[in-house]
Amino acid sequence: MVSSAKILTIAASCFLLAGCFGMAPTQVPIPAIETSSADARSKTLVVMLPGRGDRADVFIREGFEQAGLQHGFDTVAVDAHLGYYMRRSLLERLHDDVITPAKAAGYENIWMLGISMGGLGTLLYASEYPEEVAGVILLAPFLGDRSAIETIVEAGPLEDWDGQGEGLKDYEIMVWSYIRDARTGGGSTPLVLGYGLSDGMAEGFDKLIDFMNPSSVYTLEGGHKWTTWRPLWDQIAADLPL
Repeated sequence: MVSSAKILTIAASCFLLAGCFGMAPTQVPIPAIETSSADARSKTLVVMLPGRGDRADVFIREGFEQAGLQHGFDTVAVDAHLGYYMRRSLLERLHDDVITPAKAAGYENIWMLGISMGGLGTLLYASEYPEEVAGVILLAPFLGDRSAIETIVEAGPLEDWDGQGEGLKDYEIMVWSYIRDARTGGGSTPLVLGYGLSDGMAEGFDKLIDFMNPSSVYTLEGGHKWTTWRPLWDQIAADLPL
């Protein structure tokens, strides 16, 4: 079995090949921005992971925490930047610094939300700790190289896919196996997808959409940017089960 640390390293290497960013320092515990109602703590917490090149404070800048305050759940924006992927520590830091303390604080339903690269991070975490995650929200998620998705598409129905394919990387096998099992006998974790119809990654979501409940797929006109993701999040947040 391939370790989650190795998978994180492979995934991070792919991001670096796609574009160079300065390596931000990693901290222990991982920094996070919590938002909860002043009246009472909710039973539901949404853990939010940013995309490549963004940091935790972007969720506050874009008003993502306001949806939680409006609809009755709490949020925590985690500073899960590329450095944590590269140093193979993302899953450990999420587990030790965010999820475990949240459960100890009394949260009963912990949802993971990831944007772009953060979508990959949420799926890797949910596949490693499925019992800790009530659901996964993916906004324009990175699900692997286009060639990898094409390989999986060509293999036939996702529910019959055996987790094999020429050229597939370990993290691609891990996240797509999780997606497959989330809707079949291997698991029951709800998946929610939101993306802009003009997003360059959109055609890669077809295989995922075919395997999802139609009511869990949200789309808007727009591209791979925050002006699309914010209104999508407003819609999803309104429907989030508490």
